[in-house]
Amino acid sequence: MPVESRFSGPAPSDRFWLPRWLRTIIFLALVLTVCGIYGLFRTPIAVFPETNFPRVIIGVDNGVMPVEQMQVTITKPLEDAVNSVPGLQTVRSITSRGSAEVSLFFDWSVDMYRTLELVNSAVNGVQQELPPTAKIDVRRLTFATFPILGYSLTTTNPQVSQSDLWELATYTLKPPLNRVDGVATVTIQGGQIPEYHVVPNLARLQASGVTILDLANAIGAANTIDSPGLYNENHQLVLTLVGSQAHDAQSLRQLNVKSTANGAPVRVSDLAEVVKGSQPIYTYVSANGRPAVLLNIARQPSSNTVAVADGVAAEVTRLQKDLPQGVKLEPFYDQSQIVRESIASVRDAILLGLALSCVILFLFLRDWRSALIAGMVIPVTVAVTVLALWLLGQSFNLMSLGGLAAAIGLVIDDAIVVVENIVLHRDAGETRSEAVRKALHEISRPLIGSTITPVVVFLPLISVTGVTGSFFRALAITMAVSLLTSLALAVTWTPGLAMLLLKPRPEHAGSAEHKQGRFLSRLTSWHHMALEWSLRKPLWLGGLCVLLVIASYFAYNGLGSDLLPEMDEGGFILDYVMPAGSSLESTGKVLDQVEQILRNTPEVEGTSRRTGLQMGFATVTEANTGDISVKLKQHRSRGIDEVIA
Repeated sequence: MPVESRFSGPAPSDRFWLPRWLRTIIFLALVLTVCGIYGLFRTPIAVFPETNFPRVIIGVDNGVMPVEQMQVTITKPLEDAVNSVPGLQTVRSITSRGSAEVSLFFDWSVDMYRTLELVNSAVNGVQQELPPTAKIDVRRLTFATFPILGYSLTTTNPQVSQSDLWELATYTLKPPLNRVDGVATVTIQGGQIPEYHVVPNLARLQASGVTILDLANAIGAANTIDSPGLYNENHQLVLTLVGSQAHDAQSLRQLNVKSTANGAPVRVSDLAEVVKGSQPIYTYVSANGRPAVLLNIARQPSSNTVAVADGVAAEVTRLQKDLPQGVKLEPFYDQSQIVRESIASVRDAILLGLALSCVILFLFLRDWRSALIAGMVIPVTVAVTVLALWLLGQSFNLMSLGGLAAAIGLVIDDAIVVVENIVLHRDAGETRSEAVRKALHEISRPLIGSTITPVVVFLPLISVTGVTGSFFRALAITMAVSLLTSLALAVTWTPGLAMLLLKPRPEHAGSAEHKQGRFLSRLTSWHHMALEWSLRKPLWLGGLCVLLVIASYFAYNGLGSDLLPEMDEGGFILDYVMPAGSSLESTGKVLDQVEQILRNTPEVEGTSRRTGLQMGFATVTEANTGDISVKLKQHRSRGIDEVIA
């Protein structure tokens, strides 16, 4: 029956498509590999996937205003103003002395960029009703909100005060660090903010007929910049400015408060003493037991964590040359370290998988060309996957790199099946073209089915919502792209290389035992025995499978569960809470002992402490709370879990 025979066997040799498209396939594979290498240097690198958390935080700082007054004049008006923002589900607020934090939780389906604009609009609409001294900061919560780098500024020079450190960090270090490519914000914590104190002389005030309120109003009115209007001159319109700002203590003393009856000016120096001081201290920051100023550096969304860290490190090296004697700028936190280790781990996994696969294939087939042909699928697959991640706007993170490492074994499996079947036909006496043609005809459908199955398993993870969906979406995309790429290469690239590189059948092939070797022949014999036993006693085999399922069920119930595995980031954060109402001094005395214990631990390289503050974005401050950032030595005998325990 000619029709039946037409579909039951492979296509005739003259109609085989691969020889006609071989050059095109190799050219496309090489082009995609080059593009993948280019995308490798363009793809952002971060610890976690970019996640649009449906949360907006409104932070308010208003000096030392009492809690009750903060709630009435700031927190409640802000809560009422944002209640009309579409998609809002929950509003939570925390209010303390002089600070408040309003957290807005939205539905996962909303556009957070548009939502942030709506929240800003609502806050701007109510800002005129709030105290003019209130400083409001509205931020969208993302992983980029949290710092990726932390540096401590300390001094052993007694002539350099904490106010000098704050000015050095704010005016000398912060601007150039902010200009580093990829840096979003540089937050200053600690130190003493300098200011000038005007101490009135009550006797002189009374003699001059000036009240304290008159003195304060005069200083405030004189220390301004204003525009009296526009000036037209020579066909040009010029905006005029008038300023009387005081830049130091001497200019502040010369400010005019009033004039006497005969026109003589009464200056600030005639009524009060002007001294240099600092703002009241409600927080405390230290590094390795010394008072310090901390610089927390956050990256821009979609930026490269490693590149930002390298750029900041280079800038810090340049800035350290201009620091005063005895002042040190040292890192205490570096998130790029775990990213570098993850990339190195995936690189090692790819190289190890490639080497082991080629070695095992060589041991089975006794042909280094076959091993090379199968191994060539890994670099091309990795390059195409990287290109796809870059085009899809993904990043290198723990999930995508983990998915790529896990896919390596499945990727080369397709190529091994194809190469093994081609070699089988070649050893049967067929030419390379005939061997490739018949091998593809025999295994194309099973190969497609076996590869599509895990893809179908992982693809639904893309539609999962919430934090879990954001994390596993990167894993699913990486796995799906890798497997589909390996399938396409297994039926095009791998057979094409076989047609070019595979040698014809040796004239003296020898027996199967001679080709495989004694060990592989014995392994094959054991497999045949196990297969025959399974076919003779299917009930026993089914019983063993049931026992394995039951044992797996109990093992599953005994395992813990978490979103992410435990990671050794080279450090940890120790949060602490003292009894409510504890002063800054009493909290500091207790934490001094804790820091001493940490510094005496052999694996600890350094510590930094924040009392009344937290690492990252935190508005509400309380003297009885804070955290200690502990940096561990890179080369140590104990893991992070053992050190913490």
